Amino acid sequence: MGALTPVRAGVPADGVSIGALAARAWRSAYAGLLAPDVLDGLDAAQQGGEWHAYLSGLPARDRMWVTGAVGAITGFARTGPCQDPDVGASTGEVHGLYVDPDRIGTGLGHSLFQHAVADLHERHAPVVVWHFAGNDRAARFYERAGFRLDGAERESDFGVVEVRRRATV
Repeated sequence: MGALTPVRAGVPADGVSIGALAARAWRSAYAGLLAPDVLDGLDAAQQGGEWHAYLSGLPARDRMWVTGAVGAITGFARTGPCQDPDVGASTGEVHGLYVDPDRIGTGLGHSLFQHAVADLHERHAPVVVWHFAGNDRAARFYERAGFRLDGAERESDFGVVEVRRRATV
């Protein structure tokens, strides 16, 4: 394995590449968890436009961290304040972490997640992340990163339960 791509702040021009990666990553990570019609209905071009718009008007307290060159994004993490009503106003959240399926296991996700969490810790405490129940790969990843289940659950927009983890370090 070669050197990892540095983490940088996402820019609007990354939108198309993020959209393509998001669709690919969802199809890979959530096969067997989400309904096939949900995964088949993912539109990379539409997502690219949405990510471009989001990054063009990025809220001041949000961050989008990416790896890879513009047009060739290999991973991304979106962070910001946590909106859960049962946590304090200072709580931060990793709202999403996705890596190119071909790069899983290379350390890229770990590097990206560490960067995102370190930035959140400078601005927020505690830090949380949600993932689909049954996504064992995500559960193991977050456990190894020091995030433990905190007992919170919610129904996702996709009919799958999500569970919340909280940083213990």
